[in-house]
Amino acid sequence: MFLSGLLLLFLLPDWTESIDDDTVDINTLGRIIDFFEHNYKRIDRDGHPRQYAVAINVPKHQCQPNFNPGYNNFLTQENAINVKNAITDETNALYQGAELIAAGTRKMKGYNRHSESLLLNPAGNSPMTKLLNKRKDGCSVFYTFQSPCVDSCLNAAKDHNILKALKNWKEHSGIKAFVFKNIWKQDPEKNLQSEFKQIVAHVPLFRCVSENRCYACKGLGNTPIDEHCLSAKKIKDEL
Repeated sequence: MFLSGLLLLFLLPDWTESIDDDTVDINTLGRIIDFFEHNYKRIDRDGHPRQYAVAINVPKHQCQPNFNPGYNNFLTQENAINVKNAITDETNALYQGAELIAAGTRKMKGYNRHSESLLLNPAGNSPMTKLLNKRKDGCSVFYTFQSPCVDSCLNAAKDHNILKALKNWKEHSGIKAFVFKNIWKQDPEKNLQSEFKQIVAHVPLFRCVSENRCYACKGLGNTPIDEHCLSAKKIKDEL
C-alpha cells in the first residue's frame, strides 16, 4: 500500500500537467478573441457589426498561459486587410490562409449561407479540414461572432449543419476551443441548454464577450451548460 502511494505521488504531477497541456488557457483565449475582433471584425458601412467566423491552427504554446498575441508573434502570415476584404465579399465570403481561415455570409438564391457552415463544410473536405491537416498537434480555435443557429447549423436534418464537422474535429490532436460572443438573434428563446450540448459533446465550448471576460460553458455529460453561455441578461447583470 505504501509503495502504491509513492507511485501515485510520482505519477500525479505528470498526469496533471498533461491535462493542462490539452486545455486552452482562458485568459489567453480572451486575448486571442480580442485580437480577432480588432483585426478581422466585419463591420457594415453604417458601423454595425455583421456575422463572421474565424478559425486558427497555431503552435500549442500560443494557447497556453502568458502568451500575448501581437502583430509580431501571432498569425504573422495573414494580412488583416485581405481577410476583411474576402469575408465582406458576399459572392464568396471566404478566406483561406496559412494559419487562419475566415468567412462572412455568402448570398445564395433565397438565403444566406452562414459563416460556420462555410468553414466547416463539407465535413470531410472543408476549409477547416485543410487547416487542421497543416498542424496535427497545434491549438485549434474556432470563433463565431454569433452562436451557431439552432434551425440550421445545429439541426442534423439540415444539409448545412456543422455537427459532422465537429465530430471530425474531435479526433484532431492538440488543444481545441469553440468560442462565440453573442447569441444568434433568433435563438434567445430556444432550448440552448440542450442545443449547445451538441457542441460540447465534441469540443469544449466558451463564450468570450471581451478581452477579460471569457466563460467556460462546461456542459459535458450531466453537467449543465453555464448560465453565462445561455443568456445576455446574466452577463449584463454582472457589468
